[in-house]
Amino acid sequence: MYFLCLDIGATNVKYAIISDKLEMTAFNKFNTPNSLDNLINKICSLVEESEDLSAVGIGIPGVYDSKNDYLIYAPNILFVNGKKIRSAIQDKIKLPIFIENDGNLAALGEYHTDENSVVSNFVLLTLGTGVGGGAIINGKLFTTSRGDKGNITTFEAGHISIDYNGRMCGCGRKGCLETYCGISGILKTYEEISGKKAKNLDQFINLAYKKDRHALDTFERYSEYLSEGVASLVNILLPEKIKIGGGLSYYHEFFFENTVNKLNTKVYPAYRGRFQMEIAKLNNKAGVYGAAILCLENWR
Repeated sequence: MYFLCLDIGATNVKYAIISDKLEMTAFNKFNTPNSLDNLINKICSLVEESEDLSAVGIGIPGVYDSKNDYLIYAPNILFVNGKKIRSAIQDKIKLPIFIENDGNLAALGEYHTDENSVVSNFVLLTLGTGVGGGAIINGKLFTTSRGDKGNITTFEAGHISIDYNGRMCGCGRKGCLETYCGISGILKTYEEISGKKAKNLDQFINLAYKKDRHALDTFERYSEYLSEGVASLVNILLPEKIKIGGGLSYYHEFFFENTVNKLNTKVYPAYRGRFQMEIAKLNNKAGVYGAAILCLENWR
């Protein structure tokens, strides 16, 4: 059997066809539409182009109540807020539809394809347009069941505050990790340091490869910010392993080692040396693999 697997982000939507053996036969992406109707129409067209699909799995960047099919809050794609996403898609597609938070699915994908025979407690932090992630606790995806109030997505790691007087976040709080370690955050830091704007991430990364002093100083500060956020996660969960994924993880040569060194001085003293930190193996494909696993776990 085959599943259409989508990972919806604020900037683009990654999608793949993945079999029940977790074999990927196609992978691509398109720009995130500007309305729910346009998103649903695109998903419908992908279903029509594919053959022998058994289900559709979707990762969405927001707090989703899977029991009541209600998107509670998605700060970076506001058009889905308050909507019954599964029902809206189900009206157009006669296939089972399974939906979960995108960070949770990325964690699920990375864990089941690379870690489930190695560790039982695991955290994935995704660095992209925003900052997300998910946690595996005792071999199970960390979510919360609230009875009649629904099954609600948890682990909004991007909204740990690392500076309560810091930058304003789209969620309404100040100093969230996302405002420093997402793509817009790193570009903002570069502007603060250099007094100049990089028009996009590609331009900034090109400056870093050219050893531009301001770009390298930006990554130095980025490591400081990231280590603060990760230290909070370690102090709360003490996972056996933490992995860094998402689009910014492709450029780990500029910040990863420095982040690890800073992290080891910031975590609770009793926890030092009791966890590992690595770059995710699946990079930007973790979410679609997680969507396939979601389908496998729920499709009957």
